[in-house]
Amino acid sequence: MKKIASKDNQYIKQAISLKNRKYRIREQMFLLEGKTMVSEALQSKHPLVRVLVDEAYREEYQALYEQFNHLQWLEIESRLFKTIADTETPQGIIAVAPIPRTDFEQLIGQNASLILLDQIADPGNLGTIIRTAWALNIDAVLLSAGCTDSFSPKAVRASMGGILNVPVYTSVGDREIEMLKAAGYQVIGTALNARTTIFENDYQKPTVIVIGSEARGISPEIKPCCDIFSKIPTNPKVDSLNAAVACAIIIMEVWKQRNSVLLS
Repeated sequence: MKKIASKDNQYIKQAISLKNRKYRIREQMFLLEGKTMVSEALQSKHPLVRVLVDEAYREEYQALYEQFNHLQWLEIESRLFKTIADTETPQGIIAVAPIPRTDFEQLIGQNASLILLDQIADPGNLGTIIRTAWALNIDAVLLSAGCTDSFSPKAVRASMGGILNVPVYTSVGDREIEMLKAAGYQVIGTALNARTTIFENDYQKPTVIVIGSEARGISPEIKPCCDIFSKIPTNPKVDSLNAAVACAIIIMEVWKQRNSVLLS
């Protein structure tokens, strides 16, 4: 494992830059931080560019290094490692990974369940939704142009591995939604004033479920694309649910309907 102690090293500079969205887009790479995330990526054979280990944790990760030594592993001086890490208490390991490539046309012709997030601003909420989508077999997560970056350090951490297992499509707008509708998808928007509840819909069909921001709901650009609107029945004294919580409730209903044979 090659040791690096200079802040001017190209790999250190690149890793630090990947904390910024502009450079993630340019390099088409992002950071996976923490023992669980990196170990899961290694064990499941997700592609990684390199692995960075804090010199103070060299012994702890020696076994992983020996098992996956076909990859580039770098031992980083502790003071430099802290400049790369995005957490207050780093676990001493970070991987640089390529952003997965997605092809929107792969969704055409499938009987898929899709979640479209419209202008979700909080990376923690976004990561949690991706995690839930992975847990309950949602086929893909679509993001409108106004959404936060799903590959930001906070969103990646909140996804707890989901970002490596659920396809994420960015910059999805009315054109892409109309393509899905033409291919047979129903588009169900969520709205507090809807007449029907989420439990009255048939999710066994190809479906796009649209979740808007907590502050503004579904945007004027996306709203006309929705075929129907539904709501989660709640106590009328509660203004709204957190976007990640609302999404989890809806996704659970989708999972229940699509796995009704398993539950009977």
